[in-house]
Amino acid sequence: MLMSVTDIEARTGQVYEGAQLAQVEAYVMDVTALVEDFLDISFVSTAPPVAVRAIAVREVMRYLNTDPGVATEHIGDLSTGYAGAGAIEVLAPATEAALRRYRSRLRGRRGIGSIQLVSRYIEPTEEPLPEEPLP
Repeated sequence: MLMSVTDIEARTGQVYEGAQLAQVEAYVMDVTALVEDFLDISFVSTAPPVAVRAIAVREVMRYLNTDPGVATEHIGDLSTGYAGAGAIEVLAPATEAALRRYRSRLRGRRGIGSIQLVSRYIEPTEEPLPEEPLP
C-alpha cells in the first residue's frame, strides 16, 4: 500500500475512529489508486519512494480539508464551485505536477531523447555533389 492511516494521523496530529476512520481509509484507497494509475505502477510488492508517499499523504489531507461536493474554492472574492452528486475525485494539478518527475523513473524509462546522426568527427568532402538535370 502506498500509505496507511497511521501516516495520515502522524501528519495531522489526530487519531481517527469510527466514521472518521472509515472516511480516511476510503481516501487512502482512492488516492493510492489515483497515484498508481497516474504513475502507471503498483506499489503492492514494492515500496514507494518517500517523496511519492509524502505527496500522496498531502493529497489525502487535502481531501480531508475539502467539504463534500466542493470542486473549486477561491478565497479572494469568495468563489466556490460545486461538483455534481456523482463527482469523481481526481488528483490536484499541483499533485500531478509533483508526481510527473517520478513517472518515467519508476517505470524504468528516462523520457524522450535524441541521437546525433552525423558525426562531427568526419571531415566534410570538398567535392560538390553532382547536379541532376531537371526534367
